Amino acid sequence: MKIERGYGEYKEHILQSKKKQAETAYSQSKAIPAAKDNIDLSETTQKIRQTQANEKAETARSEKVAALKKAIQEGTYQVSAEEIATSMVQAMKTAKD
Repeated sequence: MKIERGYGEYKEHILQSKKKQAETAYSQSKAIPAAKDNIDLSETTQKIRQTQANEKAETARSEKVAALKKAIQEGTYQVSAEEIATSMVQAMKTAKD
């Protein structure tokens, strides 16, 4: 049995073939822009979602306020002078900027 090609020739042929495939794939990916999913919501749907988000925020805030009121009524609310001072200094710094 006679082998006509050496391993080096065979390997080179395979490498060139793969290189051509890669170049073709690259050029095709540049030619065809990738499809993107787009959703356009109606104005009504957008308002509904905004209202739902606002309701969640109001619920969380009202729960926090209720917890603070309860702590004040029970006398367990602790005021941190350090936190108040830090907040005041931070507010003054941002007011200057």
